[in-house]
Amino acid sequence: MSAQPSPRTRPTPHATTRAGSRGVARSEGAQEGARARLTVAPEVARRRLRARLVMWGAALVTVASLFTLVAFHVFAAQSAFTLERLSKERTNEQLRYTRLRLQVAELSSAHTVIDASQKMGMVPGPGVITLSVPAAQLLHSPAASAGTSDPVATVPPASTGTDYDKTKRALGPTP
Repeated sequence: MSAQPSPRTRPTPHATTRAGSRGVARSEGAQEGARARLTVAPEVARRRLRARLVMWGAALVTVASLFTLVAFHVFAAQSAFTLERLSKERTNEQLRYTRLRLQVAELSSAHTVIDASQKMGMVPGPGVITLSVPAAQLLHSPAASAGTSDPVATVPPASTGTDYDKTKRALGPTP
């Protein structure tokens, strides 16, 4: 950087020669020019202001960072409490589900149904009839005889009109 003249004007004291100097007195104009050129660091005030602003900025950034860090910590703690509460609720609901399944199994058991029907005044029938449904028959398709396919289960052919008439007569006049 080059030395620049000071923007402020300073009062100059009266120039006097000093005893012990080289004996050459400077003229007023030479001292004025030397004084104008030799100012003491005109940017010191600017540097100090800039340094002060940088320090305040750094302090603000630090405080904002700490505030943000604390806020994130609070959110994380709240989330942990919420997760703990949800975990307890899930465990309670699983236990409730297990108890309800046990209750349904007990209430729908044959022994409970028989006891409830007897309390209502129902009596067992004279005999138990077991119905069985015929299974589908395995038939070989034409492709199966050639060895290209496995046997397939088929449904018996559709009933004829005579079966419908027999059933209709057995039911009586009401459909």
